Amino acid sequence: MSDNGRRYAPKDATPRSQNSREFKLNLSEDQLNHTDELEDLQGYAGSRAPQRVEESSAGARSARAERNQKKEAKEHKKRNRVKARKNKRIFAFTWLAMVILVSLTLASYLIGGSNDFLGVDRMDSEVEVTIPENVTQEQLTDILYKSHAIDKPEFFSLFCKFTTEMEYFEPGTYTIKTNYDYKQLVNTLQSGPDLGEEITVMFREGITVQQLAALLEENGLHTADEILEACNSSNYDSYSDVAAITNTSDRYYKLEGYLFPDTYQFFENDTVESILDRFLNNFENKLTDEMRDDIAKSGYTTDQIITLASIIQAEAADTKDMYKVSAVLHNRLESGAEHDIYTLDCDSTVYYPYKTANDAPEGFVSSYSTYDNNGLPAGPICNPGLDAIMAAIYPSTSDDCRNAYYFCHDSNGKAYYASTMDDHLMNMAEAGLL
Repeated sequence: MSDNGRRYAPKDATPRSQNSREFKLNLSEDQLNHTDELEDLQGYAGSRAPQRVEESSAGARSARAERNQKKEAKEHKKRNRVKARKNKRIFAFTWLAMVILVSLTLASYLIGGSNDFLGVDRMDSEVEVTIPENVTQEQLTDILYKSHAIDKPEFFSLFCKFTTEMEYFEPGTYTIKTNYDYKQLVNTLQSGPDLGEEITVMFREGITVQQLAALLEENGLHTADEILEACNSSNYDSYSDVAAITNTSDRYYKLEGYLFPDTYQFFENDTVESILDRFLNNFENKLTDEMRDDIAKSGYTTDQIITLASIIQAEAADTKDMYKVSAVLHNRLESGAEHDIYTLDCDSTVYYPYKTANDAPEGFVSSYSTYDNNGLPAGPICNPGLDAIMAAIYPSTSDDCRNAYYFCHDSNGKAYYASTMDDHLMNMAEAGLL
């Protein structure tokens, strides 16, 4: 062995390959044949070795791929678990935040409703509200909310639903404080409005709507303009007789003729609606079922009878005269054309809605004039009493007016009736009208 550690063979050493060859030469023929077979087998094995290496390599790659897939799947699951834990924390936080937010909102809402129920946090002031007849829960809630008497309509509606009978609310105008709790509010509205002092007013038969409105104003019961405006509204169409009127646009005042003249007790705080309701209710009660049946049999409508009654009221001298004037007017309406009479020619209609020429504006021409228009005017010219209505339904059948087409009165109210124009002219001369 040299200094560098390498080992060398002796010079006289025989090469291994040569010894091997000499060994082969010393073999017998059978051994040699056997050795050839071994070489063939070795050759065959040598030829198959690359295929097995390739198969081994493919198997290794497949194993590695499978291991990589498993490892990747494992990593994916791990990432998903981490992500799920993170999402779970986010979801829990979001859910908690939502629960807290909803809880705070609900708590604030309930506290607001509770305060409104108790009248807390509302300004201490007064408001005026008007409650109509047969008010519903929805109407009442809307009225109070719009007037700022309540702030939470849904809570008040719920309160009324479970604690309040709606039929006990009294119609009228109320002055209430805005800091009332719900119970105080309901008790006030069910106790009835403060109507103030009682006022008694007498309305004579034949009074017109204009005169009636002026009389109400004189007694401190609203202004005449407020009354007249209401008389042309549709607020009273719940009354069957008013609802039956079909020519509203042709009339000066829709309610003329239906505000029954009588003595009434009002209160200084009565609404316009409640005042006119009393007139209209009285009118409906005065017309009995028998009277209505007889009107239907007469061939006239109720409105035509009331229109006729208003003219009778304005033209007749007294109750007895009403039935005879009615007979003359019926004759003119029903058979006047046979005598060339087509108009009623009643002075009381010439200046309506005014009483006289002095009341009317200069140059005024009434569309109700029975000198210029055939038949009855568009509506009543005043509010007739019961006697005039009865006379319109049941005209006189006495001899002096059975065929009469004319009438007149002297200054003392004495009545004259005639069947012809000549007789009528003589009556007018006797009455001092010519």
